[in-house]
Amino acid sequence: MNRTGMKTTHRVSVAIAAAVLLGLMLMAGCAKKVTTPVGDEPTPPPGTQFIDHTVADGESLAQVADNYYGDPALAERIARDNKLSDPDRVIPGSLLRLWFDEDEWESARQRSAALVPYNKGVDLLGNERLAEAEKQFRLALETAPDLVAAKYNLALVLLKRGKAEQALVLLEELTVLRPGDTDFLFARGNALFQSTRFDDAAVQFQAALDIDPGLKRAAFGLARSLQEGQHPEQAIAAWQRYLELDGTSSWAAAARRHLKALQDEGES
Repeated sequence: MNRTGMKTTHRVSVAIAAAVLLGLMLMAGCAKKVTTPVGDEPTPPPGTQFIDHTVADGESLAQVADNYYGDPALAERIARDNKLSDPDRVIPGSLLRLWFDEDEWESARQRSAALVPYNKGVDLLGNERLAEAEKQFRLALETAPDLVAAKYNLALVLLKRGKAEQALVLLEELTVLRPGDTDFLFARGNALFQSTRFDDAAVQFQAALDIDPGLKRAAFGLARSLQEGQHPEQAIAAWQRYLELDGTSSWAAAARRHLKALQDEGES
């Protein structure tokens, strides 16, 4: 095979690998819909600013706190205000009353309004209507520029549309804001992989594994990045570590193929 053919084959291989990593990211349930307040925007009397929120299926208090207050740590405040005995077990369909002081109220109203296009974007993303989903997430961010969920899901759409460099801008912001969020680290690694910045991608996947050593998708991404970055010995070790985490799935079958190919190359 001539050198041009080899380059073409490599580009195809990288594109397939990037699609695999993106599939792993989306399978992790990154895009989550939020139940928005029912009825008109609340107009409480002075000193009693609140929003009633109905818990969506799969929604946590941390997500509610993030969407309305911009800080997942305020989940404890929501639990206290609503007298929840077990904050980790929130029943879908239950009503939460979210209280805001004067400094928080305007931002909360903006975030509440932004959740309408955000939810439309989640639905559109789930139906692969990517251009329309991108428009809705951008509308959400125009209303509430610091709505983390909208920024993250916009990055997912951009990745699916092959706009890795645009996605990277958003994901770099998110990983600086939330350096301990493994979803953000994995997504940034995926965007770097799509941009053929394999060594940089490996750093992000490793950072996610440092936080959660059992995160299989990050282990897969790390091994693939090391392999594409031409680090065969490190890649072999990374594939072996992945197979310690997952020995039965279709991803494990792919890992064994990659591992055998590297081992065969080392013997030749």
